[in-house]
This record gives sequence, structure tokens and C-alpha cells, in this order.
Amino acid sequence: MNALLFFVVSIVIFSANLSIAQENDSTLVWDEDTELQNELRFLRLERFLDLELNIASTQAETSLQSPSTVTVIDRKMIEEHNFASIAAAVQTLAGIQVYRTAFKQQVATVRGVLQDHYANKVLVMINNVPSWHAVTGEGNLERVSIHDVERIEVLRGPASVIYGSQAYVGAINLILRKSAPHSKNAEIHTGIGNKGAHSIGTHYRHHSDTGLSVFAALNRERGKRYHTGYTDEDGVNGTLDDYQDRTNANVLLEYHGHSFLLNAFQNDEGNFEGSTQKFSAGAGNNHDVDGLLLGYTYSHHWHENFYSKLQLFYDWNERNFSRSADDDIRANVLGQRLGGNIRNIYSISDNLAIEVGGDYDLRKSREYKNIQLSTHTLLAENNLSNRSVHEYSGYAQVDWKLSPAWRVLVGNRLTYSETFGENVSSRGTIVYSINAKNAIKFIAGQSFRTPSLFELYFITPTNTVFGSESLNPETADTFELGYQHTQGHFYFQTLAYYSLYKDKIHRIKRDVTLEGGTLANNVSVYTNGDEFTAKGLEVELKYFNPKMANIFLNFDYVHGDDGDRLPGTDHYNFKYVPNFTASAGVYKNIKGIGFSLIGNYLGSSQGSQAKVNDSISFDLNLAYQHKYQFLQLKHVISIQNMTETQVTFPEYVRRRSLNEIPLSGSERSIFYTLILNF
Repeated sequence: MNALLFFVVSIVIFSANLSIAQENDSTLVWDEDTELQNELRFLRLERFLDLELNIASTQAETSLQSPSTVTVIDRKMIEEHNFASIAAAVQTLAGIQVYRTAFKQQVATVRGVLQDHYANKVLVMINNVPSWHAVTGEGNLERVSIHDVERIEVLRGPASVIYGSQAYVGAINLILRKSAPHSKNAEIHTGIGNKGAHSIGTHYRHHSDTGLSVFAALNRERGKRYHTGYTDEDGVNGTLDDYQDRTNANVLLEYHGHSFLLNAFQNDEGNFEGSTQKFSAGAGNNHDVDGLLLGYTYSHHWHENFYSKLQLFYDWNERNFSRSADDDIRANVLGQRLGGNIRNIYSISDNLAIEVGGDYDLRKSREYKNIQLSTHTLLAENNLSNRSVHEYSGYAQVDWKLSPAWRVLVGNRLTYSETFGENVSSRGTIVYSINAKNAIKFIAGQSFRTPSLFELYFITPTNTVFGSESLNPETADTFELGYQHTQGHFYFQTLAYYSLYKDKIHRIKRDVTLEGGTLANNVSVYTNGDEFTAKGLEVELKYFNPKMANIFLNFDYVHGDDGDRLPGTDHYNFKYVPNFTASAGVYKNIKGIGFSLIGNYLGSSQGSQAKVNDSISFDLNLAYQHKYQFLQLKHVISIQNMTETQVTFPEYVRRRSLNEIPLSGSERSIFYTLILNF
């Protein structure tokens, strides 16, 4: 707690110094035109609150209107704080941490519900089109550049009635940028930094007089290179190259209710520590993740009381990683999803509406093969060639506004899968709007995650890891009480919750009888765990006042029990989760130079063998904008991890030789970015 206090005091002192600098500068000249200056001074909070968010409802609603407690990072915040990536932005929010495991980077984790090898408990969407690997189930935050995002919408807690499977503990919706009506814009950004980092990208936005809106973008980023010493599970010493390289492209076309989305990405991750954390199993070699998402959405008001929204999608994902020290043996995991959904809202009156809809999802594992590259020899198919699962669901919701102050929403989703049968998830929300600036929300919801094809069918050729076709879906029951308040320059949101998690899927050690009666002793088997509970408090504060500073402060407390403790071990989910996390950011424009300081506090927790210490890290950004002929130029200098803090996460997957895993790069880094708008 001393470190947390120091973190808060540091942010307060920085804010105070910026304010004093502002007051002492009587010759301050803003480097914005009059319209933008007025927006900054008078409309910043109002524009933020008027944002219509898509993540909590079929039709867009503002945060105060929404039947869920939603958090948003808008474009203005992204530009002020110059977040380096989607992951860097969302990890500043209360209740969200972006972890890494020995197998995978950028593992988004909500409310402390840990994910083993794959980030498959948080739904990731692009413009409300869902995307995740059909074989292993995980989404990918870094398939979109932060330069191409208009806003990031985050819903914490159960969202299965809205989205079905995968929105187990939350959902993240990445909304792409677009131009204002009757305008066009183009942007080029490039950057260079120490440790071999550089980037380049461009996008084009156009909104024509005919109503056609076009967005197209292409980005390439070479991440910082870090060399990390590593001792593997066999005691072999060596060096790992730690980096993340990203390439992505996006196209969004919108025309009179029709919307077409294309997203393609290729990520190359370093510091892969091997499927078994051994150099002999490929530790130190790269890990490639690629994907293609196509989405079509049509929405239409048939008349003033009837609205429909149809969505179709194709989602293709591939992962390729090393399985040998010489990188001659690699595994290739290829899967695809094909599906769609329809939502219909019928307004019986101004105060009563009924929503009904259905979803279909076909998930197919094309391959999970181990291949020897030098001889082009197929070594194993891992029992996952041409496996598929069909899933159907239907849902209904009733939205009743009893009075201007009271709103009640109840809904159910019935899901049928050929692997586990039926699941019913329910939600209920009561919203009490005290007045236009205060709202209280009570939310009770259920969520589920169906077992992935990997968890159902995977079998190693050496009979060391087994999926299980008898797995049940993971489920969660959550009760939330939230309060939202806005006054003057302040926006405040707090939420307390209690969650009961059942049937979480994990690996245990046990004996397995093989075909023919042979016994495989003490092997890893996927199974459902015992139920466990958690309670928490999330606090979000925003202060928008350009005369002083724009500030955000997010705080999170979570405490979970050990109900899911594995028999005969000291392993359970919340052993590895810090009770406290906090993030804060301060932005100030002084004489045309934007100053931004971001701080992240990660509380202490337990590792498999010893305590993992708490940490505080700071990022500083300096930005300057000016015009040159028809160009608007922005120069940004980012100093990340100013204090060279060693930030580590518990190694909770294998729990053997490693107690903790370092965040990518514990050294200070500097990056310069030039952005040209025209």
C-alpha cells in the first residue's frame, strides 16, 4: 500500500506543477483554432458523455442511458495520452490487466479471471463484428493499430445474453475512425526509437455527399528488441529475444445501412518460451499469429416502431510456433469461423420495447499439425484435423421504461451446441436515473464460454496432453451495483460486484486409459474445476478542464477465494491476482506543447514459489502540433518506463521452474512519432 500511496502522490504533484506552470504563463497562446478551443474549454465532458456506444445494446446508447456499466476511451484521450497500442490503452482501465504467459503475449484479463495459454475469456470485436480463433478461442487486441481507432468500448462482466459464448467476463469493441459528413482526411504516421523500433502507417477517410463512408488503413510496426537471460525447465541457460512486430490492414465501407468490414493482420511475437518452457521445445524462436476478418452488417428501420440488424461474418486465424531448438519442427494451427446473427427490436410504445434475435456459428479446425520443415514431413495431427462444431442460439429481451426515472430490462438466451447440449443465460437490469447527471444501476447477469475445439479434442502424439469431449461450458453469475455521476468538469463511475464462477476449464494431472487398454500415467487432462467466487470494487474518475488539466484515475480492488484449488496443490486462480491495481493519467497543453504522464500500479501477488512484488511504472509523452502549408503536423516524443521498473506477472500456467514472467522490456525506451494530416 505504500507503493500505491506513492503512485497517487506522484500523479497529484505532476498535475499541480502543470497547473502552476499554466498560471505563471500569462502569454499562453493555444495552438488550435477557435472552434477547437471552444470545444476544449466548454464541450469536452459533454462530448464525452454524448458518445453513443455500441457494445451494450443493439442500438447505440450513451453511457448514462446504457443498461450496463460501460467504459470508453475516446479518440481525444488517445491523442492526448499517445497510447502506444490498444493493449496499453485498455490496461489503464479499472478491472482490466493485459498479462503475458510463457506462451502468449497481450492476454487481456478482466476482473482477475486468469486464462491459461490462450486469451479466450474476453470477446474482442471490431465495429461489433466478433473475432476469435476457432481452434483455441482467443481474441487478439493488436489486430488494429491505435492510430486507426476512433474509440475503445469496454464492457466488464457477463455479456452472453447479448453476444453468446466468449463474452465470459467481458467484451472489448474497437470502433474504427471515419470522417465527418461531407469531408475527407488522410493521415501518415511514422516513428523511430531506440532498441531497433520503428513504424510507418497511413489511412484515408472520406464521407461523400451521397452518404458513402470509406476508411482504409495499412500499418507496419517493428517492436523494440530486448535480450533476456533465461533458464529453462531443464536448467539450460540461454537468451531470448523479446519483441512484437505487427502488420495490419483495415477497410470499412458504409452506405445507407450497409457496412462492410475487412481486417487482416500478422503479428510476430518474440520471447516465446516454448510449449513446455524448454529450449528443446522451441523456446527463443518466434511465434506468428495471423488473421483475416470479413464482416457485413445491414441495419434498417422498417418503420418508426420496427428496427432490424443483420450481420454475417467470416473469421480466419492461424498460429505457427516452434517445437524444437533448431526451429526445424513447427506447429501450425489453422481455424475458421462462419456465422451470423439477426436482431429485431419492436417498440410497442414509447416506453416498452421487445428485442428478439438469433445467432449461428460454425467453428472449424482445419489443422493442428506438427511439421518438420527440412523434410516436409508431417509428424502429428494432434487429433484436430477437420474438426467442427455448430452452435445455435436465440434470445429475447424486454425493455420497459416505467417512468422517466426507472428503466427495467430483462432477457434470456438459449444456446444449443452439439458438444454440450443446451445452456440458458439470463440478465436483468434496473436503472434509476436520479436526474440527468446521476444514475444508479443494479445488474444481475449470467455468462458462459463453450469449450474450444482445442480443449475438446487435442491429443499430443506422445500422449502427454488430452482434451475432453465431456467438458461443460464455463459459467458465471454476477451481481453488480453501479453509480454514475457527472458534475461540472467531473465524471465519476463506481461499481461493486460479486461473481460466482463455475466449471472453469483447466488442466489437471491424472491417469488416462488409452485405446487398447494401455494406461498413460500422470498426464495433463482438460477438465472442469470447482466453483469459486470473487468480489470487487471498480472506480473510474475523469476530470476535463483544459484551464487546469485533463485527468483520469482508475482504481480496482478484487478479492477471490480458493474454491477452485486443485487437490493436493496450492494452485488456485486468485492466488496469482493482485488485490489492488490503479492507473492515472494527466494531460496539459502549455504554450502549444502537450504534456502527458501515465502511471500504472500493479499490486503484489503470489507466484507458484514466492511473492511477486508490486510495481509502479510511468510513461511521459510530449507533443507539439503546427501547420505547414496544407499539412497539419504533430510531433510526439514518448518515454516509456521512465524509471526502468521491473514489472513482472506470476507464471501461473505450468508453475514449475519460473515464479514470474517480466513484462516485455524493463528498460527505459524512447520513441519519436511524426503524424501528418491533410
